Amino acid sequence: MSDVGSARRAKEQLKNDIGAEPFCAGVGVEREDGIGFVVRVSVRPGTLAEAKARVPARIGDVVVKLVEAD
Repeated sequence: MSDVGSARRAKEQLKNDIGAEPFCAGVGVEREDGIGFVVRVSVRPGTLAEAKARVPARIGDVVVKLVEAD
């Protein structure tokens, strides 16, 4: 399980790496039951495939979850 500090560091790393990309709508941290804290990356509609190719599934112990924004 990841802790909130690790998740926040992973979030900042992702914001620096992909925050300016056209597909990125936002990056945040949330708690998931059974997993701990995860980084949620919101992507613009129609760009999920590009985001999956560019965003890692994990950063250290922290799971990265992609969510398509409305």
